[in-house]
Amino acid sequence: MKKFKFKNVLGVTSLAVASVAAVSCSQNDEVVPMGDNTRAATVVNVSGIIDANTSWNAANEYHLNGKVYVTNGATLSIGAGTKIVGKYNADPAEASALIITRNGKINAVGTASSPIVMTAEANHQTPGGWGGFVVLGNAPINQTETQYIEGIEVGSVPAGVDVSYGGNVSNDNSGTIQYVRVEYAGANVSQDNELNSFTFGGVGSGTTFDHCQAYYGEDDAFEFFGGTINAKYLVSTSTHDDAFDFDFGFTGTLQFLVATVDAKSTFYTKDPNGIECDNDKSGSQLTPFTHPKISNLTIVGTSNGKVAESAMDDKVSMKSAANFRRNCKFTLVNSILYGYPTGILCETTNDHIFKNNVVNGVNSTFSGIAADASNTAAASVTAIGLTLPWGTAYRGAALQPKTTSSIATGASFTGLSGFTSVEYQGALAPAGQTNWLAEGTWVK
Repeated sequence: MKKFKFKNVLGVTSLAVASVAAVSCSQNDEVVPMGDNTRAATVVNVSGIIDANTSWNAANEYHLNGKVYVTNGATLSIGAGTKIVGKYNADPAEASALIITRNGKINAVGTASSPIVMTAEANHQTPGGWGGFVVLGNAPINQTETQYIEGIEVGSVPAGVDVSYGGNVSNDNSGTIQYVRVEYAGANVSQDNELNSFTFGGVGSGTTFDHCQAYYGEDDAFEFFGGTINAKYLVSTSTHDDAFDFDFGFTGTLQFLVATVDAKSTFYTKDPNGIECDNDKSGSQLTPFTHPKISNLTIVGTSNGKVAESAMDDKVSMKSAANFRRNCKFTLVNSILYGYPTGILCETTNDHIFKNNVVNGVNSTFSGIAADASNTAAASVTAIGLTLPWGTAYRGAALQPKTTSSIATGASFTGLSGFTSVEYQGALAPAGQTNWLAEGTWVK
């Protein structure tokens, strides 16, 4: 969420953006990749406002020309296997993005073998190559002033479109998001004003959200500004800031989460964490307090806590596997975290539950938190008991616990609610059991 410096790694001139608030269709077919196959698809250029029920399907490839807003009670339905391309713009303020306003709804339902893919243009497939996917809702936030989602300059929004978020409907339903992969997103509008791979503002618990991957995004993978949305089976692959970011009174429940980092990456962020959690920027007493409830998380950094290049100094490239700060609350249980300079960095004195976790930090494991006997400060990454803790094969068995390891049966859900009860710690069942990361092609 917080940027330190900016760099145009693409170095290209801007593209002209049409100001057509309608859908247009190219008459030229092109062969485009889809999974492991190729097919002929009609390119459909989309810009402006979608204000009537609309369906997209895998027969077409949808190119977003600037920001596309779903509003006025409309539902955008996206079928399995559909590919959506965000066109590049050298001016980050004009970055393409798909935005579901709180007056709209999304039904994006992919499958394990036929996911919905939102990506950048072929020659801009690098972090920040386009904006990203934004969903806004009417669930509670803890801010008293009207909030407009970051990454969008309000003055540029078309007349009649509302990009504010938050309300008093805890079970607000923004639709369904399943088996969706967002690639190369996160264009930076200005400092502290960035788009993310997945951005949720005030999204309610009536929304279905599972089996989604953020792949090589420039800012956060999954950012939650308030709201009550719950999620399962989320994957962050080498996002360049935080994998999971919580703010403004988010109170949802998340389970079965994986975050990995590519050690060869170049990060242009000030403090990349696995988790970053704030009540708000000032650490206020505003309620509801930010309180994510997380179980069965596996966060993997790098063997030395560094990446190839970073905005930080040459001694520390990343910050912490989890940073709880600014008066937030949190629940973190049954999880595995390693490969960051600091394991758990706790800078809040507010209420929290921290149980049954296995943590290893490159420099320090627990900072600012009293870890009780249910938590383990692993003597080394090897001692955690994963099949293969380092490497790029995270889709395979690498991050599954060894059957002989204590983490294979180390979970406890005593006194907790809202989670699926399993025996193992971390995101994945032990080796030899079903591995949800390896099901189909939805995880890249």
